[in-house]
Order: sequence, then C-alpha cells, then structure tokens
Amino acid sequence: MDTVTKHKHLIRSMLTEIADRFRQSKRWEIIEAFDEEHGQYLLFTDGWQGEKREYGCFMHLEVKSDGKIWLRRDGTDLDIGQQLLDEGVAKSELVLAFHSPKMRELSDFAVS
Repeated sequence: MDTVTKHKHLIRSMLTEIADRFRQSKRWEIIEAFDEEHGQYLLFTDGWQGEKREYGCFMHLEVKSDGKIWLRRDGTDLDIGQQLLDEGVAKSELVLAFHSPKMRELSDFAVS
C-alpha cells in the first residue's frame, strides 16, 4: 500500500472512531465530511446549548499528493498529532498546519 493510501485509511479510521465517541455524548450531531479524492477529512459539530447554536469544524486533516498529512485543526484535547505519531507516521510526514510557516521551521515536523 502506498503512503497516500495508507495515510488516508489511517485518518479515516481515526476520525470515524473520534466521531463515534463524540456521538455518545448526544450533545451535538457529529458530521463527518470525508473527500477521499482530494484527501480532505473534517469533523463538524451541530447542536444547541440553550439558545446558542454550536456549529463548526473541530477537526480537519488533509493528505497531500506527496503523502504528507497536514493537521489543519484539532479542536479537541485528544492530541491527534501524537496519535498519528503513535500509529507510525513519521514527523517528516506530518505538517502542523495550524502553526505559521515560520513556527513550523522551528519544529521537528515537516514544514510543507
């Protein structure tokens, strides 16, 4: 299995599991938006807390054509980046895209 396919499969599996865990709280509807062709994987919440609507993307990862995983958003305390490393993704394959390009240069992770 090539790196792109392997990473897409890993992310889809991880985010599906996360979505299932969040659904158990029944506080929000969890929307999975996966675009395999373009390598986009997003999780959204949609719900209400009293009169206030709570809607938004809380997880966004992208697998680029070079196989690198771009972690664009992790709005949880689950530390998805560490989970990816624990699953065997190398730091050189993971871009912490929520940091500025200058900050990425100071890390041990991929810059782009």
